Amino acid sequence: MIKRIFATMMSLCLLLGLMPTVALAEGESAAPTPEYVAWIEEQGYETLEAAVTAAESGDTITLGEGKYTLYKKGAVTRGKDLTFVGQGADKTAWGIGATIPNPDLFGTEYNGDYSFDGAGTITFKNMTLQSGAVDYLGFIRADHTITENCVINGKTFYWGYSSATFKDTIFNCPAGDYALWTYSSPMMTFDTCTFNSSGKTINVYTDFGAGKHDITVNYKDCTVIGSTLEEKKDKAVMNINDSNMGDYKYIINISGTNVVNGVTPDNLNNEYTKEQKDISCSSLFEFNTKYGAGNSGRTVVNVDEVAVWKDGKMVSHVNSDGQRDNAFTVTESEWIPNADETAYTRTVTKVCDYCGYTEETEETGYTVSYALNGGTGSDTVDYSEEIVAADAETTVKAAPSRNGYTFTGWSDGENAYHPGDELTVTGNTTLTAQWSSNSTPEDPVEPTSTPEQPDDPLPPQTGDNSNVSRWMALMLISCGGFAGTFMFKKKKADK
Repeated sequence: MIKRIFATMMSLCLLLGLMPTVALAEGESAAPTPEYVAWIEEQGYETLEAAVTAAESGDTITLGEGKYTLYKKGAVTRGKDLTFVGQGADKTAWGIGATIPNPDLFGTEYNGDYSFDGAGTITFKNMTLQSGAVDYLGFIRADHTITENCVINGKTFYWGYSSATFKDTIFNCPAGDYALWTYSSPMMTFDTCTFNSSGKTINVYTDFGAGKHDITVNYKDCTVIGSTLEEKKDKAVMNINDSNMGDYKYIINISGTNVVNGVTPDNLNNEYTKEQKDISCSSLFEFNTKYGAGNSGRTVVNVDEVAVWKDGKMVSHVNSDGQRDNAFTVTESEWIPNADETAYTRTVTKVCDYCGYTEETEETGYTVSYALNGGTGSDTVDYSEEIVAADAETTVKAAPSRNGYTFTGWSDGENAYHPGDELTVTGNTTLTAQWSSNSTPEDPVEPTSTPEQPDDPLPPQTGDNSNVSRWMALMLISCGGFAGTFMFKKKKADK
């Protein structure tokens, strides 16, 4: 019993000895739960730079809601391919360069963002990328850059130094300025992008890579929504200056369905002269000749794989805005009969209202004649012979009239036509009127009097004795004659 009491007392003493320690622990501040802003798979990081430094090439870093930047953060990106995925353009934002560019560095690249200097392929998805409105901003010396489902605000010069791709990206251009220059990228691709522009969109120009290599711009299925500034004249979507490309060229590949709304470039304002060889007749590209020879022959423009501009001049008008809008003034010469007089020829001249592009073609024509075939033409219709261009259509003329007949149509000998039909002319054609007679057989004349009917002959009277007596007498005479002849021959034979 005593041992049990002793053991209990010892336990109480130990418990009382621990109580001050527990109280101290409760008085201390509890360690905070980490607040992660970036994740690589399931691993969270408290800062973006920590996640980037920990990342291996090929990793995808998921960002939460909020504003992010690596500008002057010292994160390790050299040699890495990294993909950054936000929560949407309205939830995740990424700052390119300083929040406020240094005015002392204007006109140089040093306001640019060196966060990805030496990096491999850097991809941004589902976020807004925020730049400023001054020159020489962007990501400097990344190898490849890709944006997808992003919004880009402001102006940029520097993207991937080997290639830059923008897919499903919205560009909000600074007021009266370009969204970007094709400055550092030998290949730049815009695929299904939208540009909200106020007169300027893309400046195809560089002094960084000029004369070092060809520069290719691919523009596919994009939309430009413009709002013109009154004090500035609109530019085409791509404003090109190739004056400093040396032995290299700009190669512009335009394809797909591209829409331009609310922007009327200078080259489509009808203020051209035939000496202005720089007019592209396109709202998608033009040449900047303001400061010199912006069209020096070092640009090739292909539209849907057809070359439309080369060696400083238009080589095809097929894919131009003038062709698309059918904006032509057309004149035609008189028809001249061929030597054999079986056809005619004339010259058709088309002049584009936008650029003055002129095209002349020789056109063949055939005669269409009308033979009224005894009919009389309508007073309001000219049935004289006409000349119609080969393979063109002409409307078949109205029906003539003819007393006592009904018009049933026109015939060229093989086919029937009705007034108002469209006749495709492939050779000299004569349409002859066809008629059906309205005459009917005359009715027989009714007699004016009834002819007299002869008396009916009397039928023989049954039992008339006079006729019987005559027959009997005739028979007796015949029999007597026969008997006499028979007796005479018999006596003669007996002798």
